[in-house]
Amino acid sequence: MKMKDTNNNKTFAKAMADALREGSEEKFTQAFENFTQEIENNIKAEYETIKEETDSKILASRGYRQLTSKERIFYEKWIESAKSSNPKQAFIDLIESDGMPETIIEDVFVDLTTEHPLLSKIDFIYVKYLTQWLLNDQSTSNYAWGEIDAKIVSEITAAFKNIKLEQAQLTSFMQIGLGMLELGPRFLDAYIRRSLKEVTAVGLEFGIAYGNGLNCMIGLSKNISKGVSIDTTKGYPNKTAIKVTDFTPKTYGSLVAKLAKSETEKKRSVTGLTMLVNPVDYLTKIMPATTVLNANGTYTNNLFPIPTDVIESEVIKDNEAILFLPKHYFVGIGHSKDGVITYSDEYKFLENVRTYKSIMYAAGKAKDNNVAVVLDISELNPSYLNVKLLNPIVIPETNEGGETA
Repeated sequence: MKMKDTNNNKTFAKAMADALREGSEEKFTQAFENFTQEIENNIKAEYETIKEETDSKILASRGYRQLTSKERIFYEKWIESAKSSNPKQAFIDLIESDGMPETIIEDVFVDLTTEHPLLSKIDFIYVKYLTQWLLNDQSTSNYAWGEIDAKIVSEITAAFKNIKLEQAQLTSFMQIGLGMLELGPRFLDAYIRRSLKEVTAVGLEFGIAYGNGLNCMIGLSKNISKGVSIDTTKGYPNKTAIKVTDFTPKTYGSLVAKLAKSETEKKRSVTGLTMLVNPVDYLTKIMPATTVLNANGTYTNNLFPIPTDVIESEVIKDNEAILFLPKHYFVGIGHSKDGVITYSDEYKFLENVRTYKSIMYAAGKAKDNNVAVVLDISELNPSYLNVKLLNPIVIPETNEGGETA
């Protein structure tokens, strides 16, 4: 489901990402409020143009889903609860009695993986309301030839780690004006899905890149080597960024070679190689370093010595890029059995506004420390053609008369 103004969408996403980098809950909340207000304004404007439309295909083409019967009943009761004299209790009763239809959240995650390239490439698993997941951390071999004894069974079992999803949660708030409720279930559904989708995407992308592991995901930029010291206030330490000035085959090959085997020296394929960078640095650094003028007089871009998919993300720091193997990073995300949306007392309520809180559980980590390298691209040079003369031309010296000496 796409927003009407994708440029504004990216602006709000960047504002939320900046707030996450600064660790400012206040700025993040304000950015998300601005974002959801933009969604509400867009939906209200769209409503005025299509409110008489009944053709489901036309509505679907504009981003408004055909609701299931359970979804329609849920939203109708939500609207009733928001208008009641005691909206908090009415909403709690709704969740406890009917629950939130699973299809609402399932479709949000379908949109996430189709519209956000990073989430479509990694080992992303929506686990619904499971709170634990077994993950093969690949630290040991999980196979054996010969007689299986207790020691081998112990080694194989040790390769699987129990990931507790509820240890970290992504929380955001949604303020819904009572005027929005008058538009009906289909438009309320569009508002909820758009809000959940974007804040979840920003939260996940930031966690994948920079999460410190304290009540959040462990990012690709963190050092997770065995025995590494974890600060109780700062979490996992940052990896040391490798300064890169060019993407020549020798330089790039040495970078990718760091990903080609795990910490335990297990060799692996580097297919699916991916680079994360913010949009500005892509245009000013990565693009010039990977673009050449071909024989046809046109430019060819994204030319790496080893095929690499570049993904632009607003969450990535300036002058930095993360090179990694996406299928070796795990993300599990779910929610409670009662659903994602709860009524919130976190904000002071306004007369014509109801505030709700969305909570999702998430866990993410690289399967070993060699899944990613952090690059310092502050001095990355543009690409240029190297010309090597195998038989240099010697220009003979001449005397003052112009004759060869």
